[in-house]
Amino acid sequence: MKTKKIVALMLSLAMVLGVVAACSKDDDSEETTAAPAAETEAPEETEAPEETEAPEETEAPEETEAPEETEAPAASSFFEKTVAEVEDEGDGVLIYGWNEEFPGLVDAYWGKDYTMETTESNTYQTKLDQVLASGEDAPDIFVCDADYASKYMNSDNTLAINDIGIAYAETSEMYNYTLQFAADDNDVIKGLAWQACPCGVFYNRTLAEQYLGVSEPEDVAAFFESWDAFTETCRTINTESDGKVKAISGTDDIWRAYLNTRTSAWIVNGEVVVDPVMMDYFDLAKTLYDEDLTFKTSQWGDAWTANMSNETVLSYWGPMWLAKFSMGLGDGSNPTAGNWGLVNAPASFFWGGTWMMASKYCDMKASVAEIMRAVAINEASLQDMAANGEFVNSVSIMTDIANDASFALDWLGGQNPAAVLLAAAQGIDNSTVGENDQAINDEFNNIVNSYLAGDIDSPAAAVDVFTTNVEAMGIL
Repeated sequence: MKTKKIVALMLSLAMVLGVVAACSKDDDSEETTAAPAAETEAPEETEAPEETEAPEETEAPEETEAPEETEAPAASSFFEKTVAEVEDEGDGVLIYGWNEEFPGLVDAYWGKDYTMETTESNTYQTKLDQVLASGEDAPDIFVCDADYASKYMNSDNTLAINDIGIAYAETSEMYNYTLQFAADDNDVIKGLAWQACPCGVFYNRTLAEQYLGVSEPEDVAAFFESWDAFTETCRTINTESDGKVKAISGTDDIWRAYLNTRTSAWIVNGEVVVDPVMMDYFDLAKTLYDEDLTFKTSQWGDAWTANMSNETVLSYWGPMWLAKFSMGLGDGSNPTAGNWGLVNAPASFFWGGTWMMASKYCDMKASVAEIMRAVAINEASLQDMAANGEFVNSVSIMTDIANDASFALDWLGGQNPAAVLLAAAQGIDNSTVGENDQAINDEFNNIVNSYLAGDIDSPAAAVDVFTTNVEAMGIL
């Protein structure tokens, strides 16, 4: 009985094979039919590894969630050109920037000779545009901040990092948003950043103790955990101090916590769009203004800066560079250094960052690549920056520091800021950033100030004026 079944099966199989062979012969497609066979076999060979790797993928986020979330897109989200073999063809590196931060990093971590051209920030773009248009005295490498960097990334004035010999594999530790930001419209990466810029609330511990009754971050956090809580904190500080102390110096101290949590860009399909979250900002700014809950200063103004050290403002909102450099906490120039703590803001947001780009006139490609690697890729350099209070552009380094109970900054009252900022860094989305944002942001703040002063009757009317003014810029 078994023998008959086997014979029958063999005959059936022979018939099937005959039909397949005939079809293959008739179609003259022996090579093409072989390929599907290989394709169907491949999953059998790779299924087992997928099943064995799955537990590792689900366990990894618990320990190193940031690398899993940020590295995965880096392999597929960008278009990589052929990585060039480069050499220096000029007689020296020319760098353009607007302050001493970048040349300081080049000195510390590259250490070779170069020429630096520093232009005041207000005229920096004008200078760049001139030299990039003419080629005369154009830099080999220049830096831009987040407000206008994409303007240069999305132009033919800058080279892809592949064109100066840097492979995407070298950027695998970077926060993915910093690479997304540096990619042009063809998803080609054209710049590198050494820092990531998640934000929090830096608060004065003495003022918190005096007017809120607590001073440690775990206790102060509740006063900033939501916008409602923050509004009440503003009122409490103002009342308890008889108006001598404010929770923030000016309404624009918090505006980026709204700006950088939008889901829509300013310009969409050639039209001006005001995200609903910005309408919420109109409302809160009006409350703060009308109830006299701030000193009505402007960011970067003299009064705003003075309030960082005169014990009259409870909090300043921003990333590590704001506290370290702008507030003077890192170098001790602010006498209140060491008396500040850090808590999360009501919304996770980011602010700023600096990107290095090679200009299309670069004839020192090998050296420029060395500089970028030394400042933004070299692990020892990044470790050193992080130890001095920089939130560096390395997922693994910042994750390790956030989990290091012994890590502390004296100028931040012995606190570990990475533990507070890590979650915000993982969630940064800069998809709403556009190449003309600096001009648009300035105009929006002008309109908000006009509304607060009573020159515009309502938020809706303010939006109409804003839209008209942006349309008049000629950038749509």
